[in-house]
Amino acid sequence: MNETMSFLMLTLLGLIFWLLLSGYDMQIFVFGLIVSLITAGIVLKIVYSGKPHKFNFVKFLMFIPLYFIELLKAIGYMIYFIFSKRIQPNIKGIKLRTNSDTIKDCIAFSITNLPGSVAIDSKDKFLVSHSIVFDQNYVNGVKKFESHFLRMMGVKE
Repeated sequence: MNETMSFLMLTLLGLIFWLLLSGYDMQIFVFGLIVSLITAGIVLKIVYSGKPHKFNFVKFLMFIPLYFIELLKAIGYMIYFIFSKRIQPNIKGIKLRTNSDTIKDCIAFSITNLPGSVAIDSKDKFLVSHSIVFDQNYVNGVKKFESHFLRMMGVKE
């Protein structure tokens, strides 16, 4: 596949992903198109640069279905706890295995996109988070995201 075709495919996939997460109106579409174009350009520059890099694009693409599955599980989980009146909001620190700011930022972004939770702060190897239901399943989900990001960035666990 040549670079132009790769660029168009990545842009289209990025735009579809953007619209699925954000909904549709003209401003969202235009902003999503701009972000998709920039992202596709950056990814292709990395892939076709010929220089060794740590980022594994295939593992990144594998993260998208994982993210959707975790998002759907989190939505179902929150609906269950809301209707069963078992909400127990809490703020806790989750111990991570890495000090990498990039990976911590990616995990914080993933947490904040889950319903009923938000990443508050990160210090050293801890990520401080608030969730309306803070239990072991929540912590395990965060650790699963971290593990995937570590593999994606080429960091040995």
